[in-house]
Amino acid sequence: MKKIQYIIVCSLLLGVLAACDKDKLDFNRDNVAPSGVGYYPVSTNGLVDLPSKKTLATSAGSATVFAAGYEVKAELQYFSESTVKEINLFNTIGAGTRTKVGTWPYAKAYSTAKKLDTLVVPYVMPAVASNTVVKLEYEILNQNALNVIRTVYVKVQ
Repeated sequence: MKKIQYIIVCSLLLGVLAACDKDKLDFNRDNVAPSGVGYYPVSTNGLVDLPSKKTLATSAGSATVFAAGYEVKAELQYFSESTVKEINLFNTIGAGTRTKVGTWPYAKAYSTAKKLDTLVVPYVMPAVASNTVVKLEYEILNQNALNVIRTVYVKVQ
């Protein structure tokens, strides 16, 4: 009887081991794409205003509302296999033109908890007409000129 139980347990263990995927997930391999001149940066975290804990909207129709003069502080989490040059912030107020409002040179800011570089990017809500939607574009730019742009929308209250 014990031999039968032993055989059953061994069979179950072999079945479990066979079901395991030997090719484990690799975040870098699965998210980094070479381009011929290097790699694109990667940033996928949800952008949240740190002081208010509001998630920043990814569509103009559901723009996150803040008062004029409020300082939005969003944390970018990112990595790149190629060297990062800088982080840029652009805004488009209403139907206006795209304008660069800030540049931060790359400075190593590795978070051991998040296992990524991080940067808190501030943006002061403009004093414009109520209900004006502002498009914010956070660009992570590499030395090789490849970039990733994260776009969110905020609305002046």
